[in-house]
Amino acid sequence: MGRRRIIQWATGTVGRHALAAVSAHPDLELVGAYAYSDSKVGRDIGGVCGIADTGVLATNSIDDILALDADCVLYMAQGEMDPFGAVDNICRLLASGKNVVSTAVTALIYPRSLGAHVVDRLEAACAEGGTSFHATGIEPGWASEVVPLIMSGLCGHVESILVQELLDYAAYDSPSMLFDIMGFAKRPEEQVPMSDPAVAGSSFRAPLMLLADGFGATIDEFTFDRRVAVTDEAFEVKAGSVAARTVSAQRFSCTAVVDGRAALTVEHITRLRDDQAPDWPSGRGWKVTVAGTPSLVLEAQIATGGEDENDQACLGTAMHAVHAIEPVCAAAPGIRTFLDLPMIIGKHVLSGSEK
Repeated sequence: MGRRRIIQWATGTVGRHALAAVSAHPDLELVGAYAYSDSKVGRDIGGVCGIADTGVLATNSIDDILALDADCVLYMAQGEMDPFGAVDNICRLLASGKNVVSTAVTALIYPRSLGAHVVDRLEAACAEGGTSFHATGIEPGWASEVVPLIMSGLCGHVESILVQELLDYAAYDSPSMLFDIMGFAKRPEEQVPMSDPAVAGSSFRAPLMLLADGFGATIDEFTFDRRVAVTDEAFEVKAGSVAARTVSAQRFSCTAVVDGRAALTVEHITRLRDDQAPDWPSGRGWKVTVAGTPSLVLEAQIATGGEDENDQACLGTAMHAVHAIEPVCAAAPGIRTFLDLPMIIGKHVLSGSEK
């Protein structure tokens, strides 16, 4: 079997990491790249992403991408604000005969969370193109799906599972995401998309539904929670200024109630400075707590060598997608979630040297 032919869709932080990994992978060949910025179009995508030239020029023509002969598209657009637009693009790619691995929309990690109409559209596109679709991420996507599923294999009974993401977003350079969408640096009463607890926690419905189905359980209902903390003094982060008496930390969660108890919870605890909300849990990564027999706690720290934890999380997101390419291409046509694919492993990670 020859190398898999890969198209990179979008070259943000995650996309740049993915493109570099594809270019260095002995089993993969980069054959196309889609970019949203006019300044990138027509340029060698390697130079755009800070690596050696690849011979592949960036395009913003969907028709050009659809016409390419490729095995898989790494679809890494910013899809959270227009998830159904992302579904439109993904379905066109699938129907054209290209498998798709996506990090664009959290809910697509378990498409049933978006409704039967989305599942039907994806399945129809996969059937037309003879292709498979898989969505992934690091959290959700790894910490709240893969890790709990693996841990459950040690248990005779699970009373509850709590997955927590604990990160400092001071170095996260996305003002629109941090300020306009999440509500950091806003007054607590200001309305932003995530000021509604149900909206803030809605992206976690997908991993909770996946876990419940994997465990053979039925969810009675979902409950949501969002809390914020404010700073006493002004300070600066990479994305901009945080004024005094504005939101500097927040925690939001979604819980699946099973058999009348809070059985499955995903919670994000995020800060813009490590001294904010000192009474809340802190850390650099993810913590999964299983109350059961046996009881278990698994902590995964990231950026342990002093790296930028946000960039390292984006790197982890990209690599989990890149490593999923081969099992997705080898899978039978259709939606393939973590419940369907074999364990995703880092093939070739011991080869060569660190770039």
